[in-house]
Amino acid sequence: MKTFGIAALAAAVIAGGVSVVHSAGPTDELARNAFRQILSQADTDKDGKLSVVECKAIYKDAAMAERNCTFWDVNKDGTITEDEYASQAMGMGKRK
Repeated sequence: MKTFGIAALAAAVIAGGVSVVHSAGPTDELARNAFRQILSQADTDKDGKLSVVECKAIYKDAAMAERNCTFWDVNKDGTITEDEYASQAMGMGKRK
């Protein structure tokens, strides 16, 4: 598994979306596409969700993995769904 590549891809897609919509956050479509790209490489059990364990495997830095994967798992059930990811990503440009 490419650890840094997936995280960099996610950040680039989200960051690109933020600049396109003038800091209002990425569009729902852009966020969902980013999640699907991450999922295609990181969803090792192919269940259509990203477990926190699968999420943490993306990162080289354990502290960053904990922080980011906890952020994406909105309902704290141990899995990150496309809806959770999109919701959090779309709100990124709105946070101060």
